[in-house]
Amino acid sequence: MTPKSMKHYFLLAIGSLIAAGAHGAYAAPQGERADECKDLQCLICPQLSAPEEYAEGNMKALKQIVPGRDRWLFRSEVDLTNDFGIPPAVQPEFARLMRAFASHGTQVAVAVQPTRGLMHRAQLQPGQMHGFDYARASANLRRFLQQMRDGGAIVPDIMTLVEQPPKDFFFRRDHHWTPIGAEAVARLTADTIRQHPVYAQLPRKGYTTEQSLTLYKDGTLNLGLAAICGNHFGYQFVPGYRTIPEDNDAALLFEDQPDPEIVLVGTSNSAAREDETKQFNFDGFLKQYLGSDLINYALPGAGQDGSLLEYLLSSNYSPDKAPKLIIWELPANYRLDGELTYRQLIPAVNGGCKARQTQLETRVERPAMGLNDRLELLSNAGAQRRDLKGRDAVLDIRISDPNIKNFYIITYYDNGTRDKVWFRREAIVTGGQYYLELSRAAEFRDANLLSVLLEPTQVVEQPFQIETKLCL
Repeated sequence: MTPKSMKHYFLLAIGSLIAAGAHGAYAAPQGERADECKDLQCLICPQLSAPEEYAEGNMKALKQIVPGRDRWLFRSEVDLTNDFGIPPAVQPEFARLMRAFASHGTQVAVAVQPTRGLMHRAQLQPGQMHGFDYARASANLRRFLQQMRDGGAIVPDIMTLVEQPPKDFFFRRDHHWTPIGAEAVARLTADTIRQHPVYAQLPRKGYTTEQSLTLYKDGTLNLGLAAICGNHFGYQFVPGYRTIPEDNDAALLFEDQPDPEIVLVGTSNSAAREDETKQFNFDGFLKQYLGSDLINYALPGAGQDGSLLEYLLSSNYSPDKAPKLIIWELPANYRLDGELTYRQLIPAVNGGCKARQTQLETRVERPAMGLNDRLELLSNAGAQRRDLKGRDAVLDIRISDPNIKNFYIITYYDNGTRDKVWFRREAIVTGGQYYLELSRAAEFRDANLLSVLLEPTQVVEQPFQIETKLCL
């Protein structure tokens, strides 16, 4: 295999790991043993710190790989950041989201996952800190937790784990936590929920956790090292666990069981997988420590809110029969600062146009669309023009082809302004249904809506239909 083809292979493997949290398939070249290199530095090449190595593709997510003690690897921009927290201008939006959930009887617990730098700062080497400042980072993370509490969320005090980190909370060369980290956060989260009034509303069911097979990880950072330097630290092995009901009587399968009142959403750290070697058992530990069943909607590669959106748009969610508790596993790097996050999630929590009065409604068909093509979805003009000034309106858009996931929605107003929003739904998140609040920004509040257009940022080759509603 040529150096170029080897790098291509490793980049593909890194992309798979980042998106799905899977283990890679690297094997040392024939005749090479991973234990032949006794000195950490003999596996590190100068190119590891070259900016051009991280300029494209999946390597952007690894910028920049930093060697630590005991064969640890970190990312300078993610693991060693000091900055956390919701920007002040966006903090009211988080509170508005929490109020929307509460209006349907749902409490939200946010289980924040600290960074690898905070949890394993002892493994960082002098001269390889890349600006990491533990005092500053921990203070900002503590402030982030308080922001979410102030907004109405249940937030466990993850700082107790940051101050006294469990050994191997994270994998040494991968961005995921180990089952040790998953259990620590699950226990802390459950302890916090037990102190909240919502706990009394949860159905009880006993669970027990047992050690199962051994998990093995080479890791995303390990593959990045291999892609750049041609060297590799090998696999890390840790115990795996599985959680089962305490009363495993098969006869109970035929009895009516209460529906779970807890929904877990989050990232690949929480996602349930058929392959047990990729399962960190966060959902199982939560079941055990809460003594209650849950539905796991966490997804790998779905970003900060993709799995929450997946749940809210699913047939399992209804605002009239909402769950008592949503547990949102959230890496601390996500700042919950995207305006589109709230403009999608809040109408989804409220059921879109189901409980609202429809003002405008259309159905259009197109054989195909190219880049830069535009399709008018709604027109508010002529004798039927509605006065929508200052109204909190929602767009409910249903696209027959679920693969159409990348497009702009452009709204024009009679004062000459326009609002252009880019939907880029992750591949793993189901397409077809989209909600969007019309902008609440000051420049649009005193203007009347004129038109709503769709402009794809992907080529659409097959015929499709779009049903659009605007409701108040």
